Amino acid sequence: MNEKPLYNAIRKMDYNQLEKFSKRIREYIYNTVTKNTGHLASNLGTVELTLALYRIFDPEEDIIIWDTSHQAYTHKLLTGRWGSFKTLRQKNGISGFTNIFESKYDYFGAGHAGTSIAVALGYELGFKKQHIEKNVIAILGDGAMTSGMVLESLNQLKSINSNMKIILLNNEMSISPNVGALAKLLNKVRISYDYYNFKEKLKESLEVTEVGQDIEGVLKKLKDGIKHTVYNNTLGIFEDMGIKYYGPVDGHNIKKLEHYLEFIKNYNDGPCILHLKTIKGKGLSFAEENPTKFHGISNKIEKNISYSKVVGHTLNFLAKNHNFITFTAAMENGTGLNILKDNFPEKVIDLGITEPSIVTAAGAVRLSGIFSVVDIYSTFMQRAFDSIVHDIALQKIPVLFLLDRAGIVGEDGPTHHGVFDISYLRLIPDIEIYTPLNAQDLANMIYTSFKKGLDKPTFIRFPRGGENINIDNIIENLKIVDYNWKLIKKANNKNILLVVGQLIEEYKDLWKELNATIIGIRSIKNIDNHILNLYIKNDVNVITIEENSLKGGFNEEIKTYILKNNISCNLFTFGIDDFFIPQGTRKELLDEFVVKPEKLKNIILSSEKVK
Repeated sequence: MNEKPLYNAIRKMDYNQLEKFSKRIREYIYNTVTKNTGHLASNLGTVELTLALYRIFDPEEDIIIWDTSHQAYTHKLLTGRWGSFKTLRQKNGISGFTNIFESKYDYFGAGHAGTSIAVALGYELGFKKQHIEKNVIAILGDGAMTSGMVLESLNQLKSINSNMKIILLNNEMSISPNVGALAKLLNKVRISYDYYNFKEKLKESLEVTEVGQDIEGVLKKLKDGIKHTVYNNTLGIFEDMGIKYYGPVDGHNIKKLEHYLEFIKNYNDGPCILHLKTIKGKGLSFAEENPTKFHGISNKIEKNISYSKVVGHTLNFLAKNHNFITFTAAMENGTGLNILKDNFPEKVIDLGITEPSIVTAAGAVRLSGIFSVVDIYSTFMQRAFDSIVHDIALQKIPVLFLLDRAGIVGEDGPTHHGVFDISYLRLIPDIEIYTPLNAQDLANMIYTSFKKGLDKPTFIRFPRGGENINIDNIIENLKIVDYNWKLIKKANNKNILLVVGQLIEEYKDLWKELNATIIGIRSIKNIDNHILNLYIKNDVNVITIEENSLKGGFNEEIKTYILKNNISCNLFTFGIDDFFIPQGTRKELLDEFVVKPEKLKNIILSSEKVK
């Protein structure tokens, strides 16, 4: 990353040049994302902000933190990555998120929402301890604002005498129309330096006498009353927490943005928040009209039905005759729950980016007498670990958890791979972990959970991707199933492959090539002793393959079985070693880090030579 950064050059541009440059940036982002995949709408919405921000602040000296950082593509383009941006999200290319190993301008790695305020708070505390003065800016969207981490951190700012500058990108929170004009006037007054200086001098003079202090108290109450009239209660919460609020401001007007950014840069009387009204998908009409659809886009013409949609259609079918509530964390479309919500909106509850709260609430729903489902990406479920243990497992509450994107995700990279869930769930007592082999198996497991009921917390994990299937056929063939392991192919009993979950489907052509007995693993904790007793013998090669960390993974269940039964065999474990998997296509990463087809073939060929 030795390219010259562009943020100094944009400071020399006039506003007409900036407008043309904005269009050029949007074209570059659009062309790159449509080729490589990535987040489109959110990045089109932050172009002007980033240009204005880096004309007022110095990204080399000021600490700028992007929450989630999926919207930081313009930041990357201005900080020495214009040329390398064409490798976005590709194997060995630049990340789609901020990454401290990629650039000195990325002050904190991200990918999961809600961390920005805590990160900025930490930087402030560290600098204060070292007597270093720096501007610390946190940028986050309205989605991240629902995160518990954000609210916890905001609550601390006043107590640590923070001077943090917060920029909120938002389309939902707004001022009531009847006070809009008054709000604009109030904003204009509040960012006036003359007003700011007068206010400070008046405060100092009033605090000298008791009468003055009483007058100051009355004026403060009057001022607070006006603010709460002008700003609705949703926005007033910032001022109640001791955070000065300014806005809303047009997030696409560079000149106006610079005016407000210059003010908050010099504001040092506590934390402040600048509320920007931005348009996701700005500059592309189709993305503006449907920002959710173009939040993240793929470069593939998708012929397959995704596993997420299989979940959505299955729950939609079950909703006709079953009373239940399904929870998600700001990912209705990503999890396929929009299919259910379209027909049964009362059965889908989106509590925002609050995974621990969702898990606990789902437990209470189940105790109230209603079947409850939690549908969250595997990587985000990590945040709810304590809730799973303390609130669900300890009380043996039979909630159904659907872990979407379990395993290798692909281009989103290490922040999004769901490769730890088997490990962190295996250690929890008295739960079930199921790993369906294909789309029909996934639908059947969900169907069975409803029809037979659950007697303990149950997790069904499935990967990103899908199959070329007819969804109507999947629904028509729903049936109650057991969770026994499945013999896929019986061949050379010298080589026994235990393949976890959907890898059976994804690598079905490879399994046909191998001279080995192939067994599909459909349950992790409740191991199939019948199968193991039948095939795990002395002097055989036992090969486990799983889309999960080897530490704490399924392979350890097999190791335990072999040791307990004093079996003398060769155990080969395929899965993710003790490091974070980078970005790349799902197929590239599975081949290199999980299945390793050539290595697998060599093990089997070697055993045949010995024979």
